[in-house]
Amino acid sequence: MVQPGKVFWHLRNTATQVTQIIMRISPSLALLLSISLAQVLAAAEPQSLFNGKDLDGWAGQSGFWSVQDGSIVGETTKEKPAKPNTFLVWQGGEVSDFELTCKVRFRGNNSGVQYRSELTDPDKFALKGYQADLHPKPEYFGMMYGEKTGRGIIAQRFQRAVAGPKGKAKVVAAIGDPEQKLVDWEWNTLRIVAVGNQLIHQVNGINTMELTDNHPEALSQGVLGLQLHAGAPMRVEFKEIQYRPLKGKEAKAVLKAAKEKK
Repeated sequence: MVQPGKVFWHLRNTATQVTQIIMRISPSLALLLSISLAQVLAAAEPQSLFNGKDLDGWAGQSGFWSVQDGSIVGETTKEKPAKPNTFLVWQGGEVSDFELTCKVRFRGNNSGVQYRSELTDPDKFALKGYQADLHPKPEYFGMMYGEKTGRGIIAQRFQRAVAGPKGKAKVVAAIGDPEQKLVDWEWNTLRIVAVGNQLIHQVNGINTMELTDNHPEALSQGVLGLQLHAGAPMRVEFKEIQYRPLKGKEAKAVLKAAKEKK
């Protein structure tokens, strides 16, 4: 699987080599080229959504979220459960087509990253929308869940699925690595790629779910959120949260590279 960081490095390296060659032929042309390439690369760079120090740029229900040792920590206890599921919501606006990566670990209950979602309860920070589910059960780790949408599990792990105008999504292929072992309380890298109706989840560089969503209630934009689940006491930690909006040819290229070749 192609890693975004490696792509950026190769682009910069190639751009530098090309500029050096053209500099020998035409210094003025090389200057224009370097400016254009710098603009493209700057646009392609992901932005960090977490400063590693505090919850600046995020909002959630009081008493559940903190920053510890450079990670966002969400925690519930028997004495203070979450009712209902509650989310730490990014305050940077709505997302549409994008790529997001983060490192995450959790225990006690399942968690997830919510996206293209709607804030349905501003007081309890409840969200409705797509969720990259983080679940201790292997068949659900990295699946697509429709939080409060009425659609429930839309596509499980190892599934490439297509959701039509009616009914549940149809599985059209098996994807991923059935031998991949995922442990909830180890640091795992989650990646989400969303372009139009094409949605891809990856864990540790391997696709866990691919969905083409043609459902009437498919979502095109909304907010981002990190989940604390109602029920059993739990803890979840997130760090190195990187977000990159996508559009045009860049969006198509990232989507194509992210799809498993099957």
